[in-house]
Amino acid sequence: MLEQLTIRDFALFDEITVAFVEGLSALTGETGAGKSLVVDAVSFLCGAKADKDMIRFGSQKAYVEGVFRTEGNREVLQALAALEITPEDGTLVISRELNSSGRNISRINGLPAPLNVLKQVTEALVDIHGQHEHQSLLNENRHLKYLDSFGGPEHQALCGTVKKDYEAYRHLYRQYQVALENARTREERLELLRLKDRELASAGVEPGEDSTLEQRRDLLRHAVKIKTALNEAYSAVYGGRESGESALELTKLAHRKISDIAMIDVRFQSILERVQSTAYELEELGHDLRLLNEGIDTDSVNLEAVEERLDLLRRLSRKYGATADEMLERWQEIRNEISKLEELEETLDGLFQSLEKQKMNYRSSAMALSSSRKSLSLRFESLVGEHLQELNMGGSRFRVSVEPDFARISPDGVDEVKMLVAPNIGEDFKPLAKIASGGELSRLMLALKAITADANAVPTMVFDEIDTGISGVTAQVVARKLWDIARYRQVICVTHLHQIAAMASQHMEVEKTESQGRTKTTISKLDEIRRIQSLAGMLGGNKAGQESGLQHANVLLDEASAYRATHPQVTE
Repeated sequence: MLEQLTIRDFALFDEITVAFVEGLSALTGETGAGKSLVVDAVSFLCGAKADKDMIRFGSQKAYVEGVFRTEGNREVLQALAALEITPEDGTLVISRELNSSGRNISRINGLPAPLNVLKQVTEALVDIHGQHEHQSLLNENRHLKYLDSFGGPEHQALCGTVKKDYEAYRHLYRQYQVALENARTREERLELLRLKDRELASAGVEPGEDSTLEQRRDLLRHAVKIKTALNEAYSAVYGGRESGESALELTKLAHRKISDIAMIDVRFQSILERVQSTAYELEELGHDLRLLNEGIDTDSVNLEAVEERLDLLRRLSRKYGATADEMLERWQEIRNEISKLEELEETLDGLFQSLEKQKMNYRSSAMALSSSRKSLSLRFESLVGEHLQELNMGGSRFRVSVEPDFARISPDGVDEVKMLVAPNIGEDFKPLAKIASGGELSRLMLALKAITADANAVPTMVFDEIDTGISGVTAQVVARKLWDIARYRQVICVTHLHQIAAMASQHMEVEKTESQGRTKTTISKLDEIRRIQSLAGMLGGNKAGQESGLQHANVLLDEASAYRATHPQVTE
């Protein structure tokens, strides 16, 4: 609900802060005092079209702020959660300002918010109904929602089933469309993939082959140099030198010399063992050098073959990956895709069958929902008709048209729902937007709100000129119906009727005053004495009839209090 409204430099408002209560708040005042400006300010806060003329003359910007209480309201909290907005201690602060350049700045809990986000949030918080303001009732796209909100748990369950079946259908439909698009290019894609498969298959790439070949190429390129070095190393270590002074021969000589003195001192024995070990190591080293030398290939033909193989791998790397391993990974991916495409026809047939089956499921649940709506519409029409009788529209007839269109698939089902009215005897049914009288439209809307108040999720309703063209007994009925709505939702009503003002939980008076050559509008909450005086004034009491006017005002308040006591507010 709306707890507090701050208006600054908006139209005739200088700066005011108004606190609202649960139940019914009535705003009254003389004609031209600026009562409807409060509704304009709330509409502006909720994202209505902004005009620079809204800025108070002489000011640079207009500012409106609303403090809302959200705890316990699942629908509002869900809307906020979808936008990743979390109220602090159940409180949500929404503000909007308009500067002289025409720029809008909207904030939610102090954080900047795009106007479309502001509208999404406020649509779940406030429903504004004014004769010349945004009226959701005239939006035929919302008539279906109005009807569904009147349904009980079973009907709501059907709505949920249809939405679930629709989402399942859309999921399968998207999968089928992707498969269908793939099928259109299947043959061309298969041919290309098979060419790549054959190319990689004929290449016979082995894991790590590129590294192995590069190493072998380097050996072949330097084969002569390597063999020369190995030969010389072998001669130096093992033998073959003309002087016979290879490392092994010299070590053996050292061994013989040390052997002659080994028994003289234990230290010489240790040296002898080390020399012997060195001799063994040199023998093994010579053996290894000989084997390495024998394994070196100096055939230029082999080098040419290696170069050709590496050249092939380089060409393949431009298409399939920088290394042999990456080429093999890509080859596996190609073969997997070929397999999937070859199975695509079977997959496509399976998806089509699943899609058709899900469409039948959707049709079945949508038809059940359509049947429920048709039954619901009859009760809805009957109740609205009863309320219209009470609201002095006995000659009016109301109808809810529920027309299924089975070519339509939507999360709300297949129905097109329209609310129609024949405002006068002998006239045909017309769309609500075609109704000429604002008073008739207002009363019809009030009738709808009265019967759906306990189901409507919007916590705050604002009414402007709901009492247009009514008086007497009808006015009393309107007052009671407003309270009937206020039992379930906060209602803020701009009115000129004393019956509505008396029924209100809170009565505020809007006045236009002049100070220092400037006109401004103020709002004040009336205490009991001032309320009686205001009601007496609305009754037209003059000095001669002042006493009777005050008495009448007291009677009105007593009667309203009695009605509210027998029809208490409903807390969830």
